[in-house]
Amino acid sequence: MAPTSLLSGAILVLADQEIRAINKGLHRGEIVHRLDLIATIGAVRYGSFFLSWLLGCFALAAIATVVNELGHDEDAATWRYDSYQRAREHFGAIVFTAFVTLAAFLLGMGVVIFLELTGFKMMHSVPFSKYNYPVVFVGMLLVASCVSWLGAAIPLVVAGNTRTWAAIKKSVNLSNGYEGALFLLVVESVAGSMVIWYAVVHGLPLLLPRELLFTVWYRYLLNAVGVLAAAAVDAPLFIGLSLLADPRRFCSSLPGSE
Repeated sequence: MAPTSLLSGAILVLADQEIRAINKGLHRGEIVHRLDLIATIGAVRYGSFFLSWLLGCFALAAIATVVNELGHDEDAATWRYDSYQRAREHFGAIVFTAFVTLAAFLLGMGVVIFLELTGFKMMHSVPFSKYNYPVVFVGMLLVASCVSWLGAAIPLVVAGNTRTWAAIKKSVNLSNGYEGALFLLVVESVAGSMVIWYAVVHGLPLLLPRELLFTVWYRYLLNAVGVLAAAAVDAPLFIGLSLLADPRRFCSSLPGSE
């Protein structure tokens, strides 16, 4: 998880810096009349989201390779495969799956925000800002848990015996009956990432000399430690999706299966 998580974090930070640089050179309200800059900001923001999501798919492919022992038959070969080998071999399929799953997530979040705005508009007496964040957070958990039904498509693709669309459909079928477990894994991943990020932000300054907290590189160190800590929390979800793609291994890993 470490290489893809650090690279993903760097991409998001660079995109945020680029967008801030664009906004900094504009006067208040000028952005509304600059369609070219709106398109540029949208391309940078959503492009960074896609690259970050794609790197997450690569991490899932690497974990699936190890968990399901997909490269086990190459151990005796002259060329030793790394855990990302199968992800590179199925690069196109992973890119397409990443696009489909991210589009499903963004579409779901769009529906959540639309329903939220419509609901608050109907209830005039309810303050919007007071409940905005909790509603969006709960909606994100629900949408992410639904998108996780497609997550086993990546392990199926890197296994090499299933086409992309067939893998996406089969992933939904494999998730049938395990929706609750996937929801709990999503909650653990999302909520755990937030908690551990909060712990890093407020705990790391206690471990470092005060003089280092005001250096230029401290912010980058804080981001790197936070990203790595959050990546460790995300791993159980990826392991669960990898096991789900191999029903025999998944069943053998359940308590009492022996």
